[in-house]
Amino acid sequence: MAHPKQQVHPEDFNSSEAATWLASHKDSAVSDLRLKYGLQRPYASWIAQLEAQRKYANKFPALLLNNWIFPSGQATEQSSSERTALYKASLISSTYTADLCAGMGIDSWGFTQRTGSHGHFVNELDPGLSRLLEVNLKYATHTSGTATSVLPKLKRWLQEKNIAPSEVTIYLDPDRRTGAGKSVALQDASPNVVILQHEFLKLSHTLLTKHSPMVDLKALHELEYLCEIHVVEYQGECKEVLAIQRAEYTGEPTIKAVVLQEDGSVEQSNAQRPVAMVAFVNELDQFLIQPGPSLAKSNLHERIAAEQHWRKWTVGNLYTTDKLPAASPFYKLYQVIELAKPYKLKLPPEGGAIERIGYPEHPEVIRKKLGWKEGRENKLFAVQKGKEKLMVLVKRLE
Repeated sequence: MAHPKQQVHPEDFNSSEAATWLASHKDSAVSDLRLKYGLQRPYASWIAQLEAQRKYANKFPALLLNNWIFPSGQATEQSSSERTALYKASLISSTYTADLCAGMGIDSWGFTQRTGSHGHFVNELDPGLSRLLEVNLKYATHTSGTATSVLPKLKRWLQEKNIAPSEVTIYLDPDRRTGAGKSVALQDASPNVVILQHEFLKLSHTLLTKHSPMVDLKALHELEYLCEIHVVEYQGECKEVLAIQRAEYTGEPTIKAVVLQEDGSVEQSNAQRPVAMVAFVNELDQFLIQPGPSLAKSNLHERIAAEQHWRKWTVGNLYTTDKLPAASPFYKLYQVIELAKPYKLKLPPEGGAIERIGYPEHPEVIRKKLGWKEGRENKLFAVQKGKEKLMVLVKRLE
């Protein structure tokens, strides 16, 4: 097993032998190869590529086609996907970009794919990752250091090219991990965007920062000139929260729930109008609506519910109505079939999914007790309201 601190060496791919070896071992077990070669170079670097090709074929399809050299360790696993990287790139209109916490470089790659991109400055603190970026992003300007220590180099790059702040977007994906585990507070991340935001905005017109899906959206108001917050959902998960600051912007930020699909993105914008009150009910109507991850995180479900006259069920984050809503990627629609005491339902034989809301038993325990197989067409919500336990059988509507 390769030591987690050993990084891939870009020079291990300079000869034709690398491509030949990779092709001849494309079906070999990675675990067997690691037992055989251990840390021996160049094999450790080559094995890391085989692993990336198998584990991340859906996450980085274009990079794999273009022979991107992937790092070992967490840098690839914790990286943005191509899809989310290209979405971030779509938010940028400036001619020049700077990525000051590049990691394995996927977001920098996305920025350089833009039409009209004339130059990119990329920095990564880890020396091993930085060396790989020099090979993978050949036409960018490279540095290695903390986001603050490389500011003089960034300033010099801007001055030498005579680039005005109005032509620049700076991007930051701060390290949110500390010795005690994950951190979601802006002040605890490295670099500290709250302290450095004024310095960054002197050099750029737009500051784009990536934050944890767990971040409190109210905490983002520590960022000055905050004009937009994007809550990004992809493949059924909230992947990241993006904050956009633009120099001298005034007013409240617009919040957008974004669902990324293979053929593009869909947005639901917060127009900053007051939200009408949504009625709460104890009983269910004919249809049940469950907001998706981006809608739930952004709290825009409250606005949609008010606009479409949904009623809020007093359990979890669920709404109900007697009028079938239009289909949307932002929420799931169900038809209510039966509501009953636990284990008193008549279940359809084709099976279904199980989700608990406040219910004490795990879904697998519930499934075993019911003797109900897994399926996609139906769903069972096991819920607890105060001391009352209920089960709701619903049918999924596409």
